Amino acid sequence: MRRRCFIAAILAASLGPCLPATAAPTAIAADEITALLTGNTIVGTWSGTRYHQYFEADGTTTYIAEGGRSDQGRWRANPDTNEYESWWRSTGWTPYLLVRTEDGGYAWVNGDRYEPFEVRQGKHIDW
Repeated sequence: MRRRCFIAAILAASLGPCLPATAAPTAIAADEITALLTGNTIVGTWSGTRYHQYFEADGTTTYIAEGGRSDQGRWRANPDTNEYESWWRSTGWTPYLLVRTEDGGYAWVNGDRYEPFEVRQGKHIDW
């Protein structure tokens, strides 16, 4: 049994460098964030809850969680930090990193996890 484990460990160590590396999610810059979100709706999940969020060009945003009421907030992309920033009555201004995922999609970085979303052209916040 020990011999099989040892051989498996040797094979894994020698084959590991030959396997293709997966691309890590990459942060996108403030100007890309602005272009991506302005006038568009994103649909995704946040902590397991589905939502829609629309981004006005004037910096206002409307967020509605599935089965919930809509909420109005503010948004901006910070060129100094390349982060998305949102303002809500309950939290004030909060920065988030927005990344392009391995599959070409997008996600917010929420602590130690990714919150994926898709972009829909125009305003689509009705359920």
